[in-house]
Amino acid sequence: MKPVAFLAIAAGVIGGAVSGFVVGALSMFISDLYFGGGYWTLVNAASMGLIAFLGGLLWSRRTRIGRVELVLGGFVLTAIYDIATSVVLAWIFGYSWWLAILLLYVPFLAGFGVVYPFGLVHELTTAVLMGTIGPTLINRVRSLVSLNVRG
Repeated sequence: MKPVAFLAIAAGVIGGAVSGFVVGALSMFISDLYFGGGYWTLVNAASMGLIAFLGGLLWSRRTRIGRVELVLGGFVLTAIYDIATSVVLAWIFGYSWWLAILLLYVPFLAGFGVVYPFGLVHELTTAVLMGTIGPTLINRVRSLVSLNVRG
């Protein structure tokens, strides 16, 4: 599991909404260039940029952000990303939007065994990272930036 959503949201919190959008969109675009892109690249990049932008709007001007708020926000923003990308790609590839969402959250059997609910795993991973690493990362980078601005 790549922690891109965590890093993109954290970039939005630290640098603001526009910086978050750029980090989120470019991280998915560059990742897809390396791992293999396709029709989904623009959808993934735009959606990741959007949630990082929203994270910046929610928290970039706040000096103190609670851990629980970061956990819940990380979970919800990542759910928005997962659902948005699934629905848009279902529309592009011509299959049912509700099936796309169902496959995010319900384990199913495939030819090689049980496929785990990627959406829930993705959202929980982001939430755990936002709650454990997020506050320290955000505070330290903000303090480094303020030192560079002053000095």
